[in-house]
Amino acid sequence: MSLLSVEDLVVDHRSPDRPPVRAVAGVGLTVEPGEVVGLVGESGCGKSTLARAICGITAPTSGSIDFEGRPVGPLGLRRRDPALTRIQMVFQDPFASLNPRRRVGRQIADGLRGDATPGELLERVGLDADMAGRYPHEFSGGQRQRIAIARAIAAQPSLLIGDEPISALDASAQAQVAGLMRALAVESGAGLLFISHDLSVVRLIADRIAVMYLGKIVETGPTAEVWDDPKHPYTRALLAAIPEPDGSGTLPAELPGDVPNPAAPPSGCRFHPRCPHVMDVCSVREPVPRDGVACWLYDSAEPAAE
Repeated sequence: MSLLSVEDLVVDHRSPDRPPVRAVAGVGLTVEPGEVVGLVGESGCGKSTLARAICGITAPTSGSIDFEGRPVGPLGLRRRDPALTRIQMVFQDPFASLNPRRRVGRQIADGLRGDATPGELLERVGLDADMAGRYPHEFSGGQRQRIAIARAIAAQPSLLIGDEPISALDASAQAQVAGLMRALAVESGAGLLFISHDLSVVRLIADRIAVMYLGKIVETGPTAEVWDDPKHPYTRALLAAIPEPDGSGTLPAELPGDVPNPAAPPSGCRFHPRCPHVMDVCSVREPVPRDGVACWLYDSAEPAAE
């Protein structure tokens, strides 16, 4: 049994004067206990919406989310699902996620379970225990994100979600914070869903990678396999865009066109308007994931006639 199992999840954003936007369009995803799954993709592809649905912040339109063997629903105004306390999220902007008027030790203590003190949790994330009496503005960005992580692990979660937790940090702090989140997950046996558009960092910490494009998972597999032999053209484009540390080589060729409007996605494969290997079937029928990749290039079955 998986720690987290998401099946055919759909999340629509609705507004009174605009057509609905399908931010998540039938996603399936699993996370095992002690496993680190990296969720990658361009900004606006639906990664954060998926995370917020898993946490119960955003209500799904359809599909299912099972956590620790039972279904969980969105946060209610009157009653909170007890299972959701075992899912904790670290958000992108640590300054926005911390209350500027409260000392950080008190904020960590809000969700505290077990015998650990706020000071001991600060030490677990690499800070001094006596920092518990300070306010958020007295810390650097990297330190604030460590405090946010301390607050998350105070609840002893079974699943930790990092929603772009390193994008607001400088380069020196990014690898440290990412490595810290992996170490804490491995140490406690919790699962970690690490969301990022930085594939270089994801490669270092993730056991498995899921690649998302315009609301759908287009490829998933063990990190080494996806990195060394990417199948989907979009995955190849993401990896090709990673700069070489020594500055060697040429700039990667840009994908043609722009990311389509999620309120009016293309028919068939959503990537086909930008794909260098597009075929006739790609604009007509949506590929079914096979062996971890949703692409007609790797579908051995003959597509049925329309």
